[in-house]
Amino acid sequence: MFQDLSSIQQFGTQVREGKLQIADAVEHYLNKVNERNTELNIVVKGFDDEARNRAESLDEELRQGKDRGPMHGVPIAVKDIFAMTGRLPAAGSGAEIRCGNKDAAVISKLKASGAIILGTLNLDEFAAGGTGVNLWFGRCKNPLDPRRITGGSSSGSAAAVSAGFCLASIGSDAGGSIRIPAAFCGVYGLKPTYGRVGRSGAVPRTWSMDCIGPLASHADDLGIVLAAISGFDADDPTSRRDSEFIWTRQGFDNPPRIGVLSDKSGGDMPLANYERAVRSIEQSGFPLIPKSLDKLDLYTEYHQRVVKSEAATYHRAVLRGKDSTVAPETVAALRSGMQISAMEYLEAQTQRELLLQEFLDLVMNDVEALALPVSYEEAPIYHENTSRDAEMINQEFAKASIFTRFVNFLGLPAVSLPTGLGPSGLPTAVQLIAKPFEEATMLSIASEMESVFSR
Repeated sequence: MFQDLSSIQQFGTQVREGKLQIADAVEHYLNKVNERNTELNIVVKGFDDEARNRAESLDEELRQGKDRGPMHGVPIAVKDIFAMTGRLPAAGSGAEIRCGNKDAAVISKLKASGAIILGTLNLDEFAAGGTGVNLWFGRCKNPLDPRRITGGSSSGSAAAVSAGFCLASIGSDAGGSIRIPAAFCGVYGLKPTYGRVGRSGAVPRTWSMDCIGPLASHADDLGIVLAAISGFDADDPTSRRDSEFIWTRQGFDNPPRIGVLSDKSGGDMPLANYERAVRSIEQSGFPLIPKSLDKLDLYTEYHQRVVKSEAATYHRAVLRGKDSTVAPETVAALRSGMQISAMEYLEAQTQRELLLQEFLDLVMNDVEALALPVSYEEAPIYHENTSRDAEMINQEFAKASIFTRFVNFLGLPAVSLPTGLGPSGLPTAVQLIAKPFEEATMLSIASEMESVFSR
């Protein structure tokens, strides 16, 4: 019954046609978690009983003629950074977390949409890493090859969808933390425009660049979930009043123009799979326009100033030695933010709007989307016995996020989409980047490209 159930739309069709009970679907996904979670370490805490009760209630609502919309009954899981009534998130840490005592904005919106939250998902401690390795909860493993890393920090969010534990998940992205795990685990991942999704009740990595977004098995599903969680959040001072998103796939009178790399920006990062993907895009009729990212290093430098400064400020109790239940590597990574001066931080912040406008004028002026690599071409193997200090972790993450961090600094939307398999038989990916608040156009292009790369 569940073999062909791969999308939210398919789920909704079967439920509304009476071919599938929500309660049966939830039981199916809970069974999958119980079968593989011990091996993969994806789910931190399951909400089995609550999910079953919620499913029965939502089945009854449909029988009574109440339909909450596309997310009605959809089994979903969330990164463990969101407050819920009566429960604080761990944020991947043993430290005490303070983020309110009521449902986070995203949790409230998911519940109102009819989604069923099956549990919370593993991540790098304080969302400050890119491997899925966690001292307190153990390493989150890649379902496609458990020897491989998932990427991070939304490691469990990508792995849960890839393993078939849920139809969609929620992650957060401050520099690639949705897109990189999505790429490594072979799923779709969306970083929305900054300000599109409210963040109150979520443990931040950096309040100036954090974005909360969905991961799923199809581009259309990202649009459905984004429509459910977007909109103004009165408790988030960075939330936009015009941020509500309505998902309808767009048609194009002419093939959308796609910007692609004109040079080897990214240094020694291998780009063979990216170039292969670009050829497939071109052969499918998308006009390609070469683009140079001349200020990529500057964007990245400014991004790091902001992220590290704000992370050190938020976790200052840890850095002052008031909480020892934090991994030494995490403490060392946080401490680097203390070395950034107020002048350096403010320089980065005050340049953001100017650099964004310049980027839109010079790079995005004649294209509907920019197609770039996401990270390493395939998920690297995790070497368990390798000694890894904070500097090594920082260098690894820096290399993995060459093409992702600048998107957060400029506040742009981006989506990671699978493009096939690499030499090791693991997923490869590209990311599409669009102008602010043009997620509908970007996801529509991603939907068209989905058929290109699934041939």
